[in-house]
Amino acid sequence: METKRKRFTLDLELPLQRRLKVIAALKGISMRQYCLAAVERELAKDEATGARSLPFGEEALEHLASLRTEVFGERKVAGDSVELIREARETRAKAR
Repeated sequence: METKRKRFTLDLELPLQRRLKVIAALKGISMRQYCLAAVERELAKDEATGARSLPFGEEALEHLASLRTEVFGERKVAGDSVELIREARETRAKAR
């Protein structure tokens, strides 16, 4: 059975992206494979050392709600978050 995947986008500075591309090529793997291995390695290391993770469940939802109130007050953010992200990317691209 195939596991579900979730897309994750990471913006890299050009010099870092070039370094990643070179090292991955030297190892004979894709940049994606290199990044997945690096993330897995770091997660395993953090989990082994007992790195504190955020709580899940009701406590986490309450924490997120208080952060939202702190940032936005009682204002409601209009629009779809996907569209807001797209607009921010377009604005950033035009500024370059």
